[in-house]
Amino acid sequence: MPTLASRIPVTGRRARRRGGLGPSDPLPLVEIVLDGVNGDDWVTDTLRSQGLVFRMLGCRPADRGRRRLVRLFEIQADGAGIGPAIRRLRARVAARDIAVSTLGSGRALLRVAVPMPAICSAAFDMGDFCMSCPLMASEQGLEPAPWNVLVPQIVDARRLLRASARPGGPRPSLVRAGAYRKRWGLTGRQEKALRLAFQMGYFDYPRKAPLSTIAARLGVGRSAALELLRRATTKLAAQRFQSEPAVDCSP
Repeated sequence: MPTLASRIPVTGRRARRRGGLGPSDPLPLVEIVLDGVNGDDWVTDTLRSQGLVFRMLGCRPADRGRRRLVRLFEIQADGAGIGPAIRRLRARVAARDIAVSTLGSGRALLRVAVPMPAICSAAFDMGDFCMSCPLMASEQGLEPAPWNVLVPQIVDARRLLRASARPGGPRPSLVRAGAYRKRWGLTGRQEKALRLAFQMGYFDYPRKAPLSTIAARLGVGRSAALELLRRATTKLAAQRFQSEPAVDCSP
């Protein structure tokens, strides 16, 4: 039986040596999915323990030596607000490593720099692209979420698996390797329907354009227009809450 690696397209210099790619051809990327990666992240644990709702907007190395990781969060809270969580974070990091910008009542941007986790260092070293974050626990049960990474070639999975392993802990596993699966991108029809509905005031209150008008402009029936809008908004919600929507099919 062929191994998992043998079913993945050969990339990089090896592919060119075999005649698979010319010097000007784009290099394909392989998406790998690792399961059981424990980020053990005290930053998100602190935010969650204080009842904050948050999402990570981005991350990058904080210095040239990749010794520290800077992360940017959008956070919001009710009741006691974000103050208690910020005080807890400031008790663990230097003043220069944390900054907060208020966005309004109970909302803020949080920038925090922490020692670079081994899993992040391994990804940054080879120029991988994280499509999901191993430091963000899954919304369901707070278990480690699968780590989706775009890598130059399948052999890079071994490097990430080694970096993800913890002494005495369960070993992470490679559950998928192959072509990138588009998740959150809207189809052309969904994009057109959502843009038209927004521009015509379908989402305004009070509503400026009924569904029948949107459907007529799209040249489809009411049920088809509603399904296009439903799928489009579901994808946007999935992107906001870092959850995968169902696989796309017509419409």
